[in-house]
Amino acid sequence: MKIIYKVSFIALISAALFSCGKSDVQPTVIPRADTSSTLIGDARLVGNWAVVKDSVFYNSGSAVYLGVAGDHYKFTKYGNLYISLQNKTFIDTAIYTVTTTQVGWVNTYLESNGLISVVHTTTPSYNIASLDTANLVLSQTTQAAGGQRFEQITFKKTK
Repeated sequence: MKIIYKVSFIALISAALFSCGKSDVQPTVIPRADTSSTLIGDARLVGNWAVVKDSVFYNSGSAVYLGVAGDHYKFTKYGNLYISLQNKTFIDTAIYTVTTTQVGWVNTYLESNGLISVVHTTTPSYNIASLDTANLVLSQTTQAAGGQRFEQITFKKTK
């Protein structure tokens, strides 16, 4: 009888030791969309645009954000958009499309204050209010819960 207890005890200890040693655990990788095989048809926005000012007006008030060093929207020739704001506390990765008068994008990765979302959401299109080789102004009017919302973002092109 003592032998059965000894064998059972040894089997239990062996199972506990060997079941805890997983050596091939892989980290979870968050997939990001890549459009690097398709060139964008309209390259006017391609480049790195520093945020100068982002103004939002709505029925009950307004807010103005003045860009700081490092705030930018980077439009690639492959239709990818990378946004970094507020000393990298807001990061957005998206796929954009552009027409002669508007630009819109689908967010594929969003990080805000350390919280990550990979839910694909569509940002309402912005009107290209002004565009030359050094300056860009985007504007957007949307209907929000509290009424109409107007946003205007002013950019300067950087190298």
